[in-house]
Amino acid sequence: MSGKKQRIFLDTSVIIRFFTADDAKKYADCKALFEQIEEGTFVPYVANTVIMESVFVLIKLYTFPKYRVVKAIRSLLSMRNMTVVEKTNSTKALRLFAGNNVSFGDCMIASQVPVGVRLVTYDTDFSHLGIVSVTPGILHSS
Repeated sequence: MSGKKQRIFLDTSVIIRFFTADDAKKYADCKALFEQIEEGTFVPYVANTVIMESVFVLIKLYTFPKYRVVKAIRSLLSMRNMTVVEKTNSTKALRLFAGNNVSFGDCMIASQVPVGVRLVTYDTDFSHLGIVSVTPGILHSS
């Protein structure tokens, strides 16, 4: 990769698969990816929208205790070179939402992926928004 580290954007599905370990293969792939991030192989990005969705899913759907979710999100945010994208292009998100059968949350996330940053997700809905993504298993093995 000519010396330049690949920049990646972590979606909610990756975070959930890692912290819940509810799918052994996906958990192993996410764990390997996070290890590569810590080694400096990738430069990670995450959006405030992804953090919000992750907290909601972990507490409401998986019934994780709040302290455990706080610890998990803190560990995510402290990963090597992590950048939190806090700006959402609401106009773009609304346009994507109006023209596609995709959740508004995914449209918001799509508006937060910086140009030149590769989306890492298990969510296939992003392809409907014109975003080419990759799963952790494919990414960490490349």
